[in-house]
Amino acid sequence: MKVIKCAILGVITVLAISGCAKQESVADAQKQAAAAAIKGSEQVVDAKRDAATAEIKASEDVAKAEDKAVAQVDSAQASALQKTANAEVKVSLAQAKSDYDVAVAKCRALSGADAKNCKSQAQADLDAAKAAANVTRQDAKSEATELKN
Repeated sequence: MKVIKCAILGVITVLAISGCAKQESVADAQKQAAAAAIKGSEQVVDAKRDAATAEIKASEDVAKAEDKAVAQVDSAQASALQKTANAEVKVSLAQAKSDYDVAVAKCRALSGADAKNCKSQAQADLDAAKAAANVTRQDAKSEATELKN
């Protein structure tokens, strides 16, 4: 009885294995291949779209960073321009004041109208130097404002 059971079990096993190993029809295989190709194409299209989106985003980020860098450079240049102009104005005013003091000292050697005219000329020269310094300062300020904008 055991032999018969083992034989029947063996036959059932062989039939089950041969049923699982059954070859699919050519039409079914072609359908599955076509479906797999379509799904693969969709995945490739999705990946390309994602890559294009990522590239656009990266380009926008680079553009923003470049804009920010340009703004920072412009601001630094504007600041440097103003500092340089202020330093030059200080030098000009110091020279003008020194020239004025020397001129007034020389005017003391004169008398009457000559002394008065000498001092007036010294004052006029000092006033002209101050006006030129103010123009230089305003020009630098205007240039700096343009750089910042």
